[in-house]
Amino acid sequence: MARTRITLDDLLRRPDLAAQLRSPAMELLDGELVRQPLPSAGVVRSVMQVAASFDERALSLRVGVRDPVAAPPADVLRPEVSLARPGETAFARPAPPAHRLVLAVLVCDQSDLAHLRLRRCAVAGVPEVWVLALEEAVGAAYTDPVEGRYRRRELVLPGEPWSPRAAPWLQVVPLPQRGARSEAQQQVAA
Repeated sequence: MARTRITLDDLLRRPDLAAQLRSPAMELLDGELVRQPLPSAGVVRSVMQVAASFDERALSLRVGVRDPVAAPPADVLRPEVSLARPGETAFARPAPPAHRLVLAVLVCDQSDLAHLRLRRCAVAGVPEVWVLALEEAVGAAYTDPVEGRYRRRELVLPGEPWSPRAAPWLQVVPLPQRGARSEAQQQVAA
C-alpha cells in the first residue's frame, strides 16, 4: 500500500500532525515525518559553539537552533543552526519560509548522514549550507542552489575561521583545530 505524502497544508488542517512536528527531533522530508537520531555530545557541543559565536555578532540576523523552516510543498527542515533575515515571530504556518534563511548549518557525526537534508535545502533554495562532519573533521560550505543541487562547494578546514557569504562580519571557527583531542579521547588516554 502506498504511503500518503504529508504537505504543509495538511499540517495546518490536522493538529495531530502539527503536534508531532513540534518536537525538535522531527523533520518533514519529502512528505514523510522523519525523526532525526539523538545527537552525540560532540554534535551538541559544536552546535552550541557555532550558535553562540553567531549570536554574539548577529546584528540584524536571527540565530536559531533546530528551528523549523518551511520548504513547500512537503518539507519542514530543522538545520542544527540557522541564520535568518528578520521577520515576524509568530507564524500562521507551521514554520517560517526557507527564503528567510541566509545560512543553514547541518552538524553530524559523519558526512553521509547529512546528504538527504542537504538536498532538501537545495530544493528549498537555501542560499548557503555548511555541513560539518565531526568524526571525519571535515566541513564543506555549499552555495548557489540550482534545480535541487548546489553549484559550488568549498572546503571548511579545521581551526580555520569561516564566514557566511551574506554576513562576512560573522566569523566563526566551525570545526576544532586538527589534533585537538576530544574529552572522550583524553579520558581513554588517561
